[in-house]
Amino acid sequence: MENSTASALSSEAVTALSVVSAVASLLGSVGNLLVLLAVFKNETIRTIPDFFITSLAFSDFTVCAVFLPLSIYQFYQQNTGQRKDSSSLAKSFLGHVSMVASATNMFAVTIDRVIAIGFPFKYVASVTKQKAAVTIAVVWMISIALGALLIGELISIYVIAIYSAVLLLNTIVMYIYIFVKAKRQENRIQEMTTRIPGVSAEKKVAKTIFTVVGIYAVCWLPTLLLPAFVNPSSEQFQQSFPWVMTLLAGNSALNPFIYCLKSQKYRLAFSKILRRTSVT
Repeated sequence: MENSTASALSSEAVTALSVVSAVASLLGSVGNLLVLLAVFKNETIRTIPDFFITSLAFSDFTVCAVFLPLSIYQFYQQNTGQRKDSSSLAKSFLGHVSMVASATNMFAVTIDRVIAIGFPFKYVASVTKQKAAVTIAVVWMISIALGALLIGELISIYVIAIYSAVLLLNTIVMYIYIFVKAKRQENRIQEMTTRIPGVSAEKKVAKTIFTVVGIYAVCWLPTLLLPAFVNPSSEQFQQSFPWVMTLLAGNSALNPFIYCLKSQKYRLAFSKILRRTSVT
């Protein structure tokens, strides 16, 4: 998520990118903070999938509250001809850690959904909040390690790109498996819903997270396709790359709105927090 090649941008493009980044930063910071507060203040939003959503929201909050403002600052530096400073290193580190954390969190929660829907009895018995917490800790250790190795120039950006792409593709394949299986066994799943508490709820959670994954994939796809079709050393690439990165970073502002639209419990939690805020 580094746009070091943005030196060819015009003043108009810098202004447009700054405005888009500022709007995404504001909306995303507020939205993801609402997600974090909702989970913190409501015990009903502390299921295992919510743990992964919280981890993803923290990653998204970091992008919106820190990465995007640093991007705006760098746009200003480039527009005024200033040299890059330590903010470039911080922006690169945070951006790549967030990208890896997002892809890994989505992959982990997708495995959780596969087990929950495909093997509901085993899920109840074997998947615990403690194991989910350990998984999330591992997710962040991997993300921070890859980010540190990248800025230390011990690995290439292509390692992170390939890692994220492989996880994203596997995530999409697993969701196709989930919904194809649900379609083929619709009658059986309806029977399971009457016998097994929470199966219907698990399906709703899976649909919400699938929406998040789908939109993330759409925002991430140009990052993968641009180097494949445009020479990275060309001026066209230099002009396009910041827009692609801004799209990818702006995705972090969308997830809270997806939760609000797709999940009643998050809508209620958000409205409760906002009402309390307006009263005080």
